[in-house]
Amino acid sequence: MLQSFIFMAAGAAGKAVESAEAVEKSLTSHLFEIFILILATQFVGWLFQRFKQPAVIGELLAGAIVGPALLGWVAEGSMLEFISELGAIFLLFMVGLETRLDDILKVGKEAFIVAVVGAIVPFIGGYYFGLYVGFSQVSALFLGAALVATSVGITARVMQELDVLSRPYSRIILGAAVIDDIEGLIVLAIVSGIATTGSFETGSIIRLVLISFAFVGAAMAMVPFVKRVPLDKLPFQTPLGVSIAFGLAMATLASLIGLAPIVGAFMAGMVMAEMREEYELEEPIHAIESFLAPIFFAYMGVQLNLAALASREVLFAGGVVSLIAIVGKLFAVFGSLTQGIKNAIVVGIGMVPRGEVGLIVASIGLSAGAIDEKEFAIVIFMVVITTIVAPLSLRPVIAWADPGVLSPKE
Repeated sequence: MLQSFIFMAAGAAGKAVESAEAVEKSLTSHLFEIFILILATQFVGWLFQRFKQPAVIGELLAGAIVGPALLGWVAEGSMLEFISELGAIFLLFMVGLETRLDDILKVGKEAFIVAVVGAIVPFIGGYYFGLYVGFSQVSALFLGAALVATSVGITARVMQELDVLSRPYSRIILGAAVIDDIEGLIVLAIVSGIATTGSFETGSIIRLVLISFAFVGAAMAMVPFVKRVPLDKLPFQTPLGVSIAFGLAMATLASLIGLAPIVGAFMAGMVMAEMREEYELEEPIHAIESFLAPIFFAYMGVQLNLAALASREVLFAGGVVSLIAIVGKLFAVFGSLTQGIKNAIVVGIGMVPRGEVGLIVASIGLSAGAIDEKEFAIVIFMVVITTIVAPLSLRPVIAWADPGVLSPKE
């Protein structure tokens, strides 16, 4: 019996050693991938900046280069996905921190119209094009849903680089993007319900709408109260730590109620915007965001399957869908004509990128069996085109619409 116990103990010890080795190997692998992503984004982003192009495009390209599509040094995985999402959260927290509630409210009407028009037109266009080329009704609905929401992270990064977040057109884009995200989630909930059950529950949709607007409204209502809170008097080490904890709490809460975490992060930043100078929050949070946000954009590049985009049928259909996606968002200019036609065009282009939002819709449709590999590839093609076109277009359009706003270094 003693001998059996010894063998059992030895076996357990051996498994523990193997487990420890596996954890260490996994840690080494993750560290290497993060190192490669950071190195690649810094170098390729620098190259793009040298050629007067947005660094975010270089970061996306860097991810595609080191990802499975080309070099294969970085693979998709839950750890990198989490870090990339954290990057998106801090990016939108930082953008919110630079956006005062009063500024958003000044353009609230325009932002709402931009969001509604920019959702309805692309959805209808995508849905009917899908039916025209032979998609099933559910597949066509998923195609339309992928065109609804805007990936504000892409546009926000470009506007942050150009230092134009305080301009009226930027505030309209950010306000519309928050509404857009809620619209996109509602559409996705409806389409997913139809795909899985053949029908949708009206009660669930109404509940989602009410919860979404209640969350945004509650965050806005917090602003006048939070700005009077003495952060340096609270029983915490630093105001910075409290601010970051609040941002993560709001992101978590948004996720729990069915919204994207980045919506919660943006609203948290906007709540804290009134206190950023008093407690010097902007510089340290920007430092964290500067480290994490490039990983977010690079990971989007890692997920690109270039081989799936090679067929002539996918290229043609993807090109048409991309055109629908771009033109559909440009219709949003009619919601911001009060700012002048030039600024309205900036708003329309700023709403173009679909980014991770389109990827999420496509992946849900694929996993639910609502779309096939070819239809999935068409959506991915659209995501790539809109994600690249918008930041490449924003810089010259902003320079045209708002002469002199860019500093000499830009």
